[in-house]
Amino acid sequence: MKFLFVAVVAFAIIYYIGREVIGALRHPSDEELEDFWAGRLEKGDRKAFRRVTEHLGSCDSCRDRLDEVRKSRKPGPGADAPFIERKY
Repeated sequence: MKFLFVAVVAFAIIYYIGREVIGALRHPSDEELEDFWAGRLEKGDRKAFRRVTEHLGSCDSCRDRLDEVRKSRKPGPGADAPFIERKY
């Protein structure tokens, strides 16, 4: 009985951590980036906001996509702020 309990708890922990890691590696959709830029994601879905924020911190291609959203969409928070110069 102890073994079964330990196995179920271990499986649950591994499942939760795996789901978080895979979610962080998934690129946000264009719609999610637009919602992020407009501030709707932060107000509506805090978990998705956190995931997109963390992903943008480590993904150059998604930051470039967000720059395109900033250039082409309605002003969002920080619209007057300069683009961040990235040195590759």
